[in-house]
Amino acid sequence: MQTISDNALLNMLRSEDNASFEILYQYYFPTIATYIINNYGQNEDAEDIFQEAIIVLLQKVRQPGFLLTASLKTYLFSIARNLWLKYLRDNKLLPVEDVSVYSCTTEDFPIELHQEKSKDEKVQSWISRITGHCQRILKAIFFYRDPIEVLMKRMGWKNRHTAANQQYKCIQQVKKIKAKEEGR
Repeated sequence: MQTISDNALLNMLRSEDNASFEILYQYYFPTIATYIINNYGQNEDAEDIFQEAIIVLLQKVRQPGFLLTASLKTYLFSIARNLWLKYLRDNKLLPVEDVSVYSCTTEDFPIELHQEKSKDEKVQSWISRITGHCQRILKAIFFYRDPIEVLMKRMGWKNRHTAANQQYKCIQQVKKIKAKEEGR
């Protein structure tokens, strides 16, 4: 497993070392592509958004006083996510208001760019390990902000109590994984 620090990769980007672009593409594109494809996009959209995100990252890195306050993985994903959500809003493909990153699935990378996972990365990891059924429910509730009535119809639930019960069970799955991971 290759290890490279965020600062070393940022320095490579500043000097426009081609290897830095290869590292970014190899280790970050799959997660961003998965996110975009799972949110109304195609692989071509993911490629376009990823390239735009790299351009934004390069512009930011070159600014005097730039300070990375999250992992590079989180920062780049956030740029790509915001670009994708803007694209969806601008093209009226999805009514998005306050969107949570917690609905995103992530993959474990074979390269370790940061010793400690950020809070967002941990939540993403926990959600990616629950059942697909619960991932869809939590995504609909917290990401898409679907009204409970829409979710009830889509899932075939008869009443609000059933919906609340399903939501509770899914949240419990996430809490159980969190507790197990934290050694409780």
